[in-house]
Amino acid sequence: MSPETLRRCLDLLRADYPNWDAPAKRFEKAYQRTPYTILISTLLSFQTRDEVTLEAGRRLFALAQTPQAMLELGEARIAEAIYPVGFWRKKAASVLEVSRVLLERHGGEVPQTLEELTAIKGIGPKTAKIVLENAYGAEVAAVDTHVHRILNLLGAVETSTPEATDRALGTLLEPAELRGLNKLLVSFGQTLCRPRHPDCICCPIRSCCPNAK
Repeated sequence: MSPETLRRCLDLLRADYPNWDAPAKRFEKAYQRTPYTILISTLLSFQTRDEVTLEAGRRLFALAQTPQAMLELGEARIAEAIYPVGFWRKKAASVLEVSRVLLERHGGEVPQTLEELTAIKGIGPKTAKIVLENAYGAEVAAVDTHVHRILNLLGAVETSTPEATDRALGTLLEPAELRGLNKLLVSFGQTLCRPRHPDCICCPIRSCCPNAK
């Protein structure tokens, strides 16, 4: 698939996006969205279904929405609030440590650069890009399993890992075209282009997908 064809496919997906009832879209209205709550909810999300992460975030942010309040909450109460997200004990410790570092190094604010974010233990490039995109409108796109899978399915890339897909995206799209890509393809993957039982009949880009059934 050429970059031009990929752009046309993405335009068609954006047009259809309002029709999708995807779990990834529900975060927008679940609780107050700040750079800090976006960061913490992203940390909670790994190896956890969005539906579980959403409810864990609601419980946790009802108790604390700032690094200082999170430190005052303590690890045990954080763990209780976020259960049953995957690795909930480790994530509670990570939430506490990240909150401490934000206070000590950044005045309680979430950094606005990839370098500063990834310098904090527990924050990897994917988490950092999700925060930069969703909190600050940066022209970046986090590549998770949905993004990696769908771009390979379409033939836009031929990569074996999300990291390789992340690198390939830089040669396919302009920086401005990356904004919103993660949420778009994750929502598409949760509703129509599911890993199992994809709804190819209703897919708006069926005609240009080499794997459509």
